[in-house]
Amino acid sequence: MTRGQILQALLQELNARRSEPLGRHTFVQVGGPADWFVNVRDVDGLIDLVRAVRCSGTPLTLLGAGSNVLIRDGGIRGVVVKNETRGCRRLDDDQIEVDSGMRFAALARSTARAGLAGLEWAAGIPGAIGGGLPTNAGAYGSDLSDALVEVRAISPDGELVRLEAGELELGYRTSRFRDGDLSDHIVTSLTLQLREGDVFASLAEIDRVEALRKANAPSGPSLGSTFKNPPDDLRTAGQLIEQAGLKGASIGAAMVSELHANYILNTDVANARAGDFQALIDRVRDSVQDQFGVTLVPEIAVIGEEAASD
Repeated sequence: MTRGQILQALLQELNARRSEPLGRHTFVQVGGPADWFVNVRDVDGLIDLVRAVRCSGTPLTLLGAGSNVLIRDGGIRGVVVKNETRGCRRLDDDQIEVDSGMRFAALARSTARAGLAGLEWAAGIPGAIGGGLPTNAGAYGSDLSDALVEVRAISPDGELVRLEAGELELGYRTSRFRDGDLSDHIVTSLTLQLREGDVFASLAEIDRVEALRKANAPSGPSLGSTFKNPPDDLRTAGQLIEQAGLKGASIGAAMVSELHANYILNTDVANARAGDFQALIDRVRDSVQDQFGVTLVPEIAVIGEEAASD
């Protein structure tokens, strides 16, 4: 069998779907189709599939929980893998190893119930921990770098590698996985150092974090936090967008939230287009630049192809 035939057989074995609309798998609920779409629920299966796809020369895209990502209307060529690996194992002392598809919120609660503290801040983050690693996801003054010990990943040539946290250049919404030479690596698991905690105190803090998010972040389909906070301005991205008079601004189904200006909402899922979201992102960026001389940098990832012209 050729490499391509081996991949085809594996995709059929995994019940891969053709022309799957990717809006079904993102928080903002827009995005064109994937050539092939497959769910993977265990790390060994993820490793085997990544190796087979890359060995065949087929383009590969990994999708986690689908938060903080905008998929263009033309969709994604090749194979899109939805990472649903959600195992968590307790190691020596107060360390855990967690699969990269585990959701932040679920991990925060499960570790708290196990008497481990240190991830309460993550209860308000909607995405998966592997997807949050490239941007060093964080909230309320904490982020992944506070707990990360090491990462296991698949290199472009299929090798399993271990990388210590200090090698990753973790900063505010950045790392070597996002902006450096590790962007082509696929994270399979993360080791975190937590600490012994009080179950009731941790769960109470999680309730507080979730209440804060509910009060300050809009509900419904959205891009989430769309822009990074600028490093050289005391104002947050949301404050700059609000001061630019852009709350409620809209293009098609894309609208700047009235509750939190750094969120762009999907107000009409049935008719929404990724192109409208990109146009509104560009309008917001340009308006803030013109009014305040501050360049807003997107926190979200924009992937996929533009729709073909009529």
